[in-house]
Amino acid sequence: PWHLKKAAASYDRCFHPQGKTRQLTAVIAHGNRKPALARVTAPTLVIHGTDDPLVPVEGGKDTADAIPGAQLLLIEGMGHDLPSGKGAWPQIVEAMVKHMQKGKD
Repeated sequence: PWHLKKAAASYDRCFHPQGKTRQLTAVIAHGNRKPALARVTAPTLVIHGTDDPLVPVEGGKDTADAIPGAQLLLIEGMGHDLPSGKGAWPQIVEAMVKHMQKGKD
């Protein structure tokens, strides 16, 4: 399918082994993001995997708690990346559609 080819090309183009360390260092060095998150006024849906090896579930919960009115969707068994198979996609798409439809009201 076209989307798998596109994802593979993006991965191949952007893969950098040291990137993970660099990005994690940047996240840690930035410090507390809660004051900035508290100023978010856009409707927000936080999607977080329960098996994320980089950001524990508590990080997703804290993010959702810090954004006024945010909703949290925990995806059982999902890691840090979006799933490559069908598994969680129906749940993700359904949550996103419901979230976006709220903006029409």
